[in-house]
Amino acid sequence: MSHSARGVERRVSRRKVLSLGIAGAALSAVVACSSSTPSVSPTAAAPQPTSPPAPAGGVTPTSAPAPTTAPKATTQPSSGKSVSLTFFYPVGVAGPLSKIIDGMTNKFNDQQNGAIKVTPVYSGDYLQTLSKAQTAVQGGKPPDVAVLNAAAIFAVQDMKAALPLDDMAKAAGGSQFVDDFFPAFLQDSRIGGSLISVPFQRSTLVFYYNPEFLQSAGLGDTPPQTWDDVVKAAQKLTVRQGDTVTRWGVGFPSSGSSYWEFQALAIEAGQNVMGDAGNKVFFNTEAAITALQWLLDLSHQWKVMPTGTVDWGNLPTDFAGQKTAMIYHSTGSLSFIAKQAKFKVGVAFDPKNKQFGSPTGGGNMYIFQGIPKENQEAAWTFISAMCSPESLAQWSIDTGYVAPRKSCYDVPVLKNYVAQFPQAIVARDQLQYAQRELGTHQMAQIQNLLSNAIQAALTGKQSPKDALTTAQTQADQILASFND
Repeated sequence: MSHSARGVERRVSRRKVLSLGIAGAALSAVVACSSSTPSVSPTAAAPQPTSPPAPAGGVTPTSAPAPTTAPKATTQPSSGKSVSLTFFYPVGVAGPLSKIIDGMTNKFNDQQNGAIKVTPVYSGDYLQTLSKAQTAVQGGKPPDVAVLNAAAIFAVQDMKAALPLDDMAKAAGGSQFVDDFFPAFLQDSRIGGSLISVPFQRSTLVFYYNPEFLQSAGLGDTPPQTWDDVVKAAQKLTVRQGDTVTRWGVGFPSSGSSYWEFQALAIEAGQNVMGDAGNKVFFNTEAAITALQWLLDLSHQWKVMPTGTVDWGNLPTDFAGQKTAMIYHSTGSLSFIAKQAKFKVGVAFDPKNKQFGSPTGGGNMYIFQGIPKENQEAAWTFISAMCSPESLAQWSIDTGYVAPRKSCYDVPVLKNYVAQFPQAIVARDQLQYAQRELGTHQMAQIQNLLSNAIQAALTGKQSPKDALTTAQTQADQILASFND
């Protein structure tokens, strides 16, 4: 989640959780991603969309394919004037992602012959970017376009800040344009059937494993398919020397904004922690309690994972360094892991309990209310270029995010890339089981309640049921004013 745009400046640092009251709107940080991209010789076929998880092949990191040229815009501002756009992007001032965004916007600007000039403004993690956007809106000077967390759609609605994009999408091809985006990513791009934002940098949680360890433990080539499989494999993969663990069997991140990773387990146990309206959550269901108890049992009953909270940022390094045999982490961490690991990296769907599942994550592009019409048109021209199949295909290669349009996978550069590196296709194929990230009114507060409950259970302060019931009660109180 994260990640990330929330920390991609550091190897794979995870989203920060900050509880911030933003006039009824709040936001969380995203799934981490790395900008270095490996290339490998084919070693295994990518999982088919209707197949259960299958191992992805080995990794020998090299350089990424050369960036493609962003497509020229086909629509110019109706006024004929030169239009300057401010583009808020959620990342620190320096680092890999900012350099990629600089390159993309510079190419776009060069292709406009002075008609449009886009200036990126790097504004920290997603929560900080939303806060900055809100401050700008309240001051009467909103940005023209911004990448905000997709799950913040209700928070943005509460700000009355986003321009509905239906008319622009209709002119761009209508349903043919919109339906090219994967349905899982459109779930948090619409409100009431209206398109509010366009998917850009999107992700899911995936399961990483070390095939060499599985084979040496007599587990074969197939990664765990179920929670029971995870436990059995992790027991064989955990290595102890006396009372010291030299290798853990499995790692599941639970520091910071642990709500996002936990959502995968709740979905797999039978029910997501949120509904579709942004005003109800399901924290203390049987599925959620089962999921949190299982996570606790990995440490306390089966002793295959460290006790307490497990740090998001350290897990990829521990996995690449062979200190942990299997981990749950963002697909955006794949490039970093592949570059660091000295072994073949396996990637699979998150193992199931009752069903497969993962939350989506990442950011969408929004256009803001209150800007001149020529800026709205220019902003859509910019979004159209940034979200073209060609641009998103190269963006996926460069960053590790899932290319959110179906047609991206017919673009030769990405088609060739995933043929060489089938691990990169796992997160896309898992979208058939994906559900939306926890996004509600007063989002940061609600997300923080669930993260705190998870950590309270893992640190022994409360039982899973009590911790989740407390979080449910508090969330109900906060969301009561948003119920119809």
